Amino acid sequence: MERETSTSGLLKVLKSTRIHQFSQFQNMHLERGMQSFVGYMDALIEEKGLRRQDIFQRADLNQKYGYKLLTGERHTNDRDKILRIFLAMRLSFKQVQRGLELYGMPALYPKRRRDALLIICINQGVYSVDEVDELLKKHGEEKLSG
Repeated sequence: MERETSTSGLLKVLKSTRIHQFSQFQNMHLERGMQSFVGYMDALIEEKGLRRQDIFQRADLNQKYGYKLLTGERHTNDRDKILRIFLAMRLSFKQVQRGLELYGMPALYPKRRRDALLIICINQGVYSVDEVDELLKKHGEEKLSG
C-alpha cells in the first residue's frame, strides 16, 4: 500500500482495503497516522509481511537497538542507521523520503554526491547494505555507518 494523497487515489486504495487493514490504511494515508514514525514503520512492516529480527539482521544492526529505534524508545542522529533499516525493508524512494521526514532526518538530496548514489541504489533495487557500501566506496564515498 504505497502512500497516496489525492482524493481519487485514496478512493482507489479504499476499494481494495479490507476492514482489518484500516489501521494500516490510517497509518499510511490519513494525516493523523502520518505524523508518527512508529505508526508508519509498523504499517510498512505489516504491509510487507516482514519480521523485525530479519530487518535488523539484513541491516546489520543490533536487534535490541533496532527494536528501540522502531518503537521510538531510542532516537539516533545517525541518518545512516535509519537508512540501513529502510534498505533492509526494501522501501521505495518515496517511502524512504517519507520515513526520513517522519523521523526528523534530512531527506536524500540529489545534489549531494553520496545521497545521489543512495538514490540510485534504492531506485535500482540494490538493497543489500554490503552492496551499497561497496558502491559508495567504489565512488569515493563513506560507507553507511553502523
